[in-house]
Amino acid sequence: MRELLDTGTIAWARFVGRRVRRLLPAAILVLVVTAAVTWFVVPGLRRREIGADIAGAALYVVNWVFAHRAVDYLASDARPSPVQHFWSLAVEEQFYVVWPLALIALAYVLRRFGRRPSLRAVGLMLAALAVPSFAYGVWLSALDPDRAYFVTTTRAWELGVGAGLAVWIAARERNRDPATGPPLEGGVLPAAVGWLGLAAVLGTAVWLPSGATTPGPWTLVPTLGVAAVLWAGWTGAGAGPVRVLGTRPMVWIGGLSYSIYLWHWPTVILTEWALDGLSDGLKVGVVVLSVLPAWASHRFLEQPVHHSKALATHTRRAVVVGLALSATGALAALPLLQAPSPFRTTPLAGATPSIDQLGAATLTSPLSTDPSGYVVDDWEWLTPDPQLAGKDRPAADVDRCQVDRLTADPVPCEFGVADGPVTVALVGDSKAMQWLPALERLAPQRGWRIVTYGKSACAFAAGAAEQAGKPYPSCDEFNARVMRALEADPPDLLLTSGYAATAWDGQAATRDALVRGLVQRWGEVADLGVPMAVIGDSPLSPDDLDVCTARHPRKLTLCSFDKATAVEGSGLPAQQLAAYESGTTLIDLTPWICPVVQCPVAIGHVTIHRAGDHLTATYVRTLAGRLGAALDALPPASGTTPPSR
Repeated sequence: MRELLDTGTIAWARFVGRRVRRLLPAAILVLVVTAAVTWFVVPGLRRREIGADIAGAALYVVNWVFAHRAVDYLASDARPSPVQHFWSLAVEEQFYVVWPLALIALAYVLRRFGRRPSLRAVGLMLAALAVPSFAYGVWLSALDPDRAYFVTTTRAWELGVGAGLAVWIAARERNRDPATGPPLEGGVLPAAVGWLGLAAVLGTAVWLPSGATTPGPWTLVPTLGVAAVLWAGWTGAGAGPVRVLGTRPMVWIGGLSYSIYLWHWPTVILTEWALDGLSDGLKVGVVVLSVLPAWASHRFLEQPVHHSKALATHTRRAVVVGLALSATGALAALPLLQAPSPFRTTPLAGATPSIDQLGAATLTSPLSTDPSGYVVDDWEWLTPDPQLAGKDRPAADVDRCQVDRLTADPVPCEFGVADGPVTVALVGDSKAMQWLPALERLAPQRGWRIVTYGKSACAFAAGAAEQAGKPYPSCDEFNARVMRALEADPPDLLLTSGYAATAWDGQAATRDALVRGLVQRWGEVADLGVPMAVIGDSPLSPDDLDVCTARHPRKLTLCSFDKATAVEGSGLPAQQLAAYESGTTLIDLTPWICPVVQCPVAIGHVTIHRAGDHLTATYVRTLAGRLGAALDALPPASGTTPPSR
């Protein structure tokens, strides 16, 4: 601010050079060490995901990487990334790039009108950026809190509060009389405001109302609290928080705060990977131990570079060093991005069998209940690779026919036989869309034109939907619009499924509310004269199966999981109740997915599950015969053998 007001512009390269000396050396060291340790302690292809995070952190865009992963709720529910804390540093660095450029642009525009930059003009521009950012943060936090947490656009206002304080202080300092000192010299009011600010920060660290989101309205409390502490310190209020924060131990910790911030998180996460878990007590101990590398990097790297005269007096050299450091961090991620998988996806000799000789197609009918028949520790090959099973998705997902959680407008997509005589509508969430590969295999012989209506985490039900313990109004609107589309152009057959186990009853999420909603919605479909069947939800699989299979590629039975728990955690129990009450046909393929008490990882050389509690598209294709037989066996009154148009 002083530079802008005194010179009319800002030396952007010099500003960036100062940031490089202060922030980059220690940050890149942590990224390089994290990459090296990750290679040895993280199994399988989880290393690739961490490698992408490290590259994003080195380039200061990792918050957008995490935001994308948060939106993609089908992605692997991985343990926290060892560089997840870099999201805030990424936001900070983006601010350091954009804010000076914005001030330079403002000065240029003002000069075009014959005016010099002023504090008033800067304040107005700041408000024009911060106020919409706050409003957007509140709105998005209510609808998509995972994404809102990371993106810069919802966080800019927090930096704007600090920038606003700096602008206000700059104005006060320019207007003060040098002979009389600062505009405020201590005083009871600044001290009281400072203590209230510190209490706000500490209070929100240990308590927030139930349902509070970040960055939502409650984020104002700690943000304004920090501003109050800084303002009290500027006024020189000796009775304020400086009495605590200015003590020798606190000043020492404050000096190491950036280094501790960098080191504590990867130390905890990578130790957790190495030991396959940590108790809360051990996590605290690991955080305390992380002070040692933090002190060493601060003492021997951070301070020497920060105070280097060679870099301080040569701006271009500092910028080049910054670019080189960022490139080094990104290059450190390359080995992780190329990490190999322990699995083969094709036979060692001979051709890969046809889909009719794999997966569920290899199971006998009636099913064998002998557990030993499903105990295979070491498959010669598996398709898809268990480490990449999350990528084996149906076309309705890959093509983005399934709308996200913020969108209420259905996006119908067509598959199967174009202009086929029979229209089959597939409606629901991703657990409904997962059955598309089997329907596509059935379509040619039956003349099916398949139309999908999919929305993330949205069951095809009436009433109020629920997500993460809150109402999900965009799902309700989506379902209403789908019903209008079905009324306008009724299909010959409607199929649905879903993951939801509860719905919103006005006060809480309950199974009874979901059952009522399913019964009502399925009744509305029946009233349209549209035949309908429900494909029961598949068992709930652990999200870390890829980690288990990477650790035990030759002992895969260690990765099997309990059938009863997997079924109870799925949407199937609610669907069974609703089908019984409404008389709707329910097709339960669980026996062909999990034939015995311990659900296997693979059947017939096919990996069954992918992250997010879904089945792989390949395994679903092998279920086409079973699904087709179930549809054929339905009584004619159910309409599951649709007539030609």
